[in-house]
Amino acid sequence: MGPQLIFGTASFGMPMTEFQDSETVKGLLRTLGELGITRLDSGARYPPLNPGRSEELIGEAKELSREFLVDTKIYTDTATDGSGDLTVGAMAKSVDGSLKRLQADSVNVLHIHRADPATPLEEQVHNFNDQITQGHCKKWGVSNVSPQDLERMIQICEENGLQKPSCYQGVYNLVTRGMETKLLPLLRAHGIVFNGFQPLAAGFLTGKVVNNEQSGTRFGEEHPLGAISRRMFGGEDLLNAMKKFDTEVKAQGFTPAEIAVRWLMYHSDLGDDDGIVLGASKVTQIIETVNLIRRGPLPETILLSVDELWGSVKGTRGEII
Repeated sequence: MGPQLIFGTASFGMPMTEFQDSETVKGLLRTLGELGITRLDSGARYPPLNPGRSEELIGEAKELSREFLVDTKIYTDTATDGSGDLTVGAMAKSVDGSLKRLQADSVNVLHIHRADPATPLEEQVHNFNDQITQGHCKKWGVSNVSPQDLERMIQICEENGLQKPSCYQGVYNLVTRGMETKLLPLLRAHGIVFNGFQPLAAGFLTGKVVNNEQSGTRFGEEHPLGAISRRMFGGEDLLNAMKKFDTEVKAQGFTPAEIAVRWLMYHSDLGDDDGIVLGASKVTQIIETVNLIRRGPLPETILLSVDELWGSVKGTRGEII
């Protein structure tokens, strides 16, 4: 069966995307339904330059979006280190705002968006369980939290008879596989699923960056997130390895993007209960991505190139989750 496909809505309301109003979002939702995607991943700070607009657009399209499971995340201000995000008051304010924007009474999964280093973990765990008790969410999950903190949260839940987090959302792609070593065994031991985002490494795995074709992409000078993307994927070892990979797979009739999504679905450590969060800036992109996935497993020669790519960058990227 393979991992579940989830659509990430961080692009709703973001510059240089199609999804700027309720009608374009409705059109996308119709397409997602036709593709068999029935779950949306949002967050109170999406899109990054206009927090809340993503949830608003989902709410404005409620006659269609109510047919989807909708996950969201507690608001975090990236100008800070996350301290105070998960206090009772901050969480209540964030959830209240999210539900109003979504025009909903509750969400499916309410996530930690980023670790809160100041609020005691005991308080954080109780706060999320209180949100479940209040009917604001069915389950809770975590993202950008260290395996050590997650392990302690699980322990607190077990000691106090509280609901554990149901899922962990983290980066997972051909050049970011650190979750396989420390995090995934912990999740499996406690029945927590993993939902991987950035399957194309913010577009790096299309190969456009190493072929100097980044204009108009998330790596372009004109893109509001361009500088961040270039910093995240600008290591010399990574660029060299990607250039070699790009050349090898194209010689065999494949594109790096196709390999990236097919590998996640059929050859990665993800199981049937896990998920892949797909993004897009226009409807045609999500159609193309799903069609690529439907081509099935990859040949062994390509899998050897995939392993070689990871081996070339593991030394510098092995701790990223």
